[in-house]
Amino acid sequence: MQGNEHTMTEEQNTWHWQEPNTAWRGIGIYHVTLTVTSRQPLLGTLAIPDNDPKQARVEWSDLGHQVLGHMLDLPKRRPEIRIVSYCLMPDHLHAIWHVTKPMPVSILSVVRGFWQGEKKIGRAYSMSIAPHSMRENEHTQNEHTQNEHTADPLFHEMPFVRPLSRKGQLDTMVRYVMLNPQRLATKKLMPGFFRVQEGIEIAGRTYRGIGNVALLQAVRYAPVHVRRTMIDEAMHGDNKRLRDYMNGCVLAAR
Repeated sequence: MQGNEHTMTEEQNTWHWQEPNTAWRGIGIYHVTLTVTSRQPLLGTLAIPDNDPKQARVEWSDLGHQVLGHMLDLPKRRPEIRIVSYCLMPDHLHAIWHVTKPMPVSILSVVRGFWQGEKKIGRAYSMSIAPHSMRENEHTQNEHTQNEHTADPLFHEMPFVRPLSRKGQLDTMVRYVMLNPQRLATKKLMPGFFRVQEGIEIAGRTYRGIGNVALLQAVRYAPVHVRRTMIDEAMHGDNKRLRDYMNGCVLAAR
């Protein structure tokens, strides 16, 4: 982990809003993801009422409740940290942590401690179901295999930690976290949207693409030409011409 910590520390040193020599210890916002080993859906079950992805939710399992409860207790152990948003999925946990004031240790140390606690919960869960699993497979398992099964950690990999350092990134990430159930439901109900589709014909031309092809079956098409000069102007802070053209296209489409 030392190499990763060094690389990420260098990245954090470029943040203009962090005080010098406080990288990974100062005020900051982080996207943290904890994943179950082999993506086993042990934390909950996806429910899709009326087959409507917008109503999708995850019904938490007992293990999911324990995993989430341990994270929500984090501010009691680290009062510098506030949980901004979270979403428990069947095989992973997304969360956004806000470090509200400098800490005596780095965020990586905090995440590592959080991970150790979750691994402890995972081991206890594995041990609780091991006797039942062993009885069911008694005729095929030997003692060595049984011991290996109970020793397998449910959270083998350290949580992924991503700093949010750009304007607008927090709102985007909160939305990403909260819409996880809807995206999973959409993927389950409409798997074709997430596969490459060949032979998509539009205005006499053939394409390949991913997504809702039905959106492309419009009655009439109009070309959209974004001039390079508009892009160059926008990159230098003057986006009026580009914005006006885009708004004009939207109005024409309506």
